[in-house]
Amino acid sequence: MEGRSGLGYNSLIDAKEVGTLDADSRQANRSIRKRSIGFSASLIFIATLISRVSGFAREIVMAIFFATSSSTDAWLMASALPNLLFSTVNGAISVTLVPILTDGDASYSPRSVTRFLNEVFTLVVLVTLGLVAVGEVFAPAIVHLMAPGFVGHPGELTKTIDMTRIMLPTILFWGIAGLVVGALQERDEYFAPAMSPVAVNVVRIFTIILIGHYLMHNNIIGVAIGFTIAVAAQLVVTVPVLRRMGIHLRFRWHFSHPLLKRMIRMAGPFFLTSSVGSIGVIVDRILASELVVGSIAALNYAYVLVQIPVGLLVSSLAQPIYTRLSRYHSFHEDQTFRQLAMQGFRLVLAVIVPITIWFLVLNVPILRLLYQHGRFQGRSTDLTSGALFYFALGLPGFSLYFYLQRLFFATKDTRSPSRFSIITIIVNIIGDLILVRVMKVDGLALATGLAAWVNAILLAWKALKPRYNSNLHMGRTLLTLALAGLGMLGVSLASFHLLHLATMTGILPLFLALALTGIVSGAVYILLLLVFHYPDMGYIISRLTRGRVTLRR
Repeated sequence: MEGRSGLGYNSLIDAKEVGTLDADSRQANRSIRKRSIGFSASLIFIATLISRVSGFAREIVMAIFFATSSSTDAWLMASALPNLLFSTVNGAISVTLVPILTDGDASYSPRSVTRFLNEVFTLVVLVTLGLVAVGEVFAPAIVHLMAPGFVGHPGELTKTIDMTRIMLPTILFWGIAGLVVGALQERDEYFAPAMSPVAVNVVRIFTIILIGHYLMHNNIIGVAIGFTIAVAAQLVVTVPVLRRMGIHLRFRWHFSHPLLKRMIRMAGPFFLTSSVGSIGVIVDRILASELVVGSIAALNYAYVLVQIPVGLLVSSLAQPIYTRLSRYHSFHEDQTFRQLAMQGFRLVLAVIVPITIWFLVLNVPILRLLYQHGRFQGRSTDLTSGALFYFALGLPGFSLYFYLQRLFFATKDTRSPSRFSIITIIVNIIGDLILVRVMKVDGLALATGLAAWVNAILLAWKALKPRYNSNLHMGRTLLTLALAGLGMLGVSLASFHLLHLATMTGILPLFLALALTGIVSGAVYILLLLVFHYPDMGYIISRLTRGRVTLRR
């Protein structure tokens, strides 16, 4: 029998290394790295903020030089396959590794855990190289299938195939990065993983300008070359940190560690779960390839923008909570697990509602401020603003399913999210096929948002059953959010009209007007939450002002 006892592990591992940790060692593993959630979340937030700012700069540079052109559409279609494989491989490794390593630290010796990591590393390299080889051979067929709208445009089709082949090797680098990031996060090292996208973004910015614009004279092929270089560069940030922790990744060909077998069983359903967003994006791009030029680019610019709060705020909160939930589950601290899970759920809702309202009301001025420069002009803004509005309707859904999935992963349940993911994919595709006919590119965005809500509702229905979570206060939570959100919506709309944001131009006036609107409407929202006694709000604010968030016992 496999598991905590380590029985069934072959003779290549010394039996003394497996399942023999004494009580003091277990307690030491359990108590190390006592950083508060608030400290960890703040650390991730700072690093992620830097990452998102650099990501903004990257998108702005792309908009300046390539805007919503046919070349940008070709680039986005070429990046679809590598991104799909990245999201499944990288996500499955980094997320499933955390709870498995938590069990390993509790039940196995450090040398045994290191051997497990080396087996994972070897398997990741083999699998990703196989995927790269298959993709390189079948790239033309894959592109013909994914971009039917390009068939009548040989130039775009050829560019897309060439760029796909250039970027496919990034799957190997993403796979290794997923392993390194998962190992670091399980050991409460969040800053380096959160900073690795900064390396990607900085290198991409320089390569877009130097290779794409100057050396290749505004040739989009240069962007693809720079993308591959940038993805490899992120390992320079994370691997040295792992080495300083005493973990040196090496090839190990036995594949017999019990933890590896458990991880493979857990990762299987996660491949499907983590691919939901990417499959939706691919379907959107397939259908958008048959719409007006620039539709794929408009979808991308809007989707990147609406995902920033998920990656910046929700992820900063969810990752340290996820790590601790994994530990509480491993040590059977069920009550503490439920308390932390519910506090995190309410905080995600409180954070994401005002951001959703800002996107809905202020989408056009936001796009003018961030993107409308260089070749990205009024037509591009008009094309992108509708997609941003309808993506924003699904923002609470995106955020909740990102958080709720981690509640399941912390308990090593990947089957439930995978089943819900199948339903979500079906809803997304059906919605795309129906809505694209009547709403064009806006319909694709709306279908994606609705699918996100379906996924979030299904996850919440199972994860937050009242008989297990009597302290959720769902009715009070939703009513308070609705009242505070309506008050904020009224203030935002009044500011939109009083400041003439619909017609305002100029970077500085737009920035000042949007900042004023955000500050005033945000203050009204927080005040209303406090007035209506939003669950945990006063407590969370008091703890955050002291630099940490802990559980009430």
